Amino acid sequence: MSRTLSTALVTGASAGLGRELVRQLVRDRGMTVYATARRLDRLDELMAEMPEGKVKVLDGDISDPGFRARLWGWAEAESGGIDLLVNNAGVGHYADFGEQDPAEVRRIVEVNVMAVFDLTQRAIQAMRGRGRGEIVEVSSVLGTFGIPYSAAYVASKHAVDGLVKSVRHELRGSGVRLWALRPGRFASEFRTSSLGGRGSDHAKPGEPAEAIAQGLIRGLGGRRAFVTPTLQAALTVAVPHWLPGPFEAFMAWLGPKRFMREVGGAISSKSSAA
Repeated sequence: MSRTLSTALVTGASAGLGRELVRQLVRDRGMTVYATARRLDRLDELMAEMPEGKVKVLDGDISDPGFRARLWGWAEAESGGIDLLVNNAGVGHYADFGEQDPAEVRRIVEVNVMAVFDLTQRAIQAMRGRGRGEIVEVSSVLGTFGIPYSAAYVASKHAVDGLVKSVRHELRGSGVRLWALRPGRFASEFRTSSLGGRGSDHAKPGEPAEAIAQGLIRGLGGRRAFVTPTLQAALTVAVPHWLPGPFEAFMAWLGPKRFMREVGGAISSKSSAA
C-alpha cells in the first residue's frame, strides 16, 4: 500500500513531529504534502525549505469545525484525492483534574478527539470511495496507561486508541487502513505549551522528533493497528502491560511526586498536599 501513496494531509505541521514528518514525506517518499497549523509564518518557512510545489499550506484552528470542513475540502480539491491523512495536531494542559479549568478540558477534547474523529470520518468517506488510502492517528504510549496531572490528555489518547480498535474492523476489505502511532516523550514544544506559563519543564529531554517520524514512515503500508516507533516507546508500553503490579506500586509510591517535580510550579499547592 505504501508505494501508492503520493499525497498527504498532515495536521499540526508547524513544529515538532508534524514539521519533521512533512520533511521526511517529501524528501524520502517524494510525496506532495498539504500541511496545516495555526502559525502561518512557520508553515511558510517549512514550505520554503522544500522543493517548489511539494508542500502546500493552509493555516487555521483545527478545533474549529468550520475550518476542518474547509481544510478537507481544500486538500481534496487541490490534490485530486488525499492518499494519506496524519492526524498529528494535539494539545495538553498539566493540572490536577479536580481543579482544571473546564475550558482547557474542552479544548483538549476538541483538538485531540473531535478533530481526529471529524477528519477521520471525512477521510474514510473519500478513501473508501476510491478503494485505497491510509489514516494515521498520532496517539501516545499514554493511550495504554495513566499518569497524574495529565488526565484529560491521557483520556483523549485512550479515546483515539478506542477509535482505531473499533473502526479498523469496519474497514476490512475496503482498501483503507487505519492505525495509530504510539510515541513516548520526544523533543517538541508540547511540554512547554502544556505548562501554559505556570511553571518550568524539569523532565529529561525526549527522543528526537526525527526518530519518531522515521518510525511512522516505516509503519506505512503495514498491517499493525498500533506502532511504537522506538525501542524506548515499546518498553514504556510493555512494562505496565506485563508487570501491572510493580507498575501500580511505583505509581502509588513515587509517581505523583515525580511528575509534580517535572512540571514544577504548574500544579497548585492544594493539589500537592492531597
